[in-house]
Amino acid sequence: MPAGTRRSGTDAACGERRCHRPSPAPAEKPAAARTGGKRPGKYHLGAYFDPADPSAEAFRVLAARTRRSHQELLAEAIADLVAKYDAERQFGRS
Repeated sequence: MPAGTRRSGTDAACGERRCHRPSPAPAEKPAAARTGGKRPGKYHLGAYFDPADPSAEAFRVLAARTRRSHQELLAEAIADLVAKYDAERQFGRS
């Protein structure tokens, strides 16, 4: 048998049982931070809604009527939501 070959069974010379052990897997490289993509320097923020959800339908209608993109509407909604909660914290409203 060539050197470095493993076999299972009993070693005839010493009577010990030898088991086939697979070579250890190479260490995995740590995941690198995503820097590429279609929109470098941008952060994706989104959610999934049931198409029949009244909120989702109202959002689509609002986008169409105002001729604004979903991104523009979401940015405005998030800014308003953050301002609301900042005001509550600053002025003790709850």
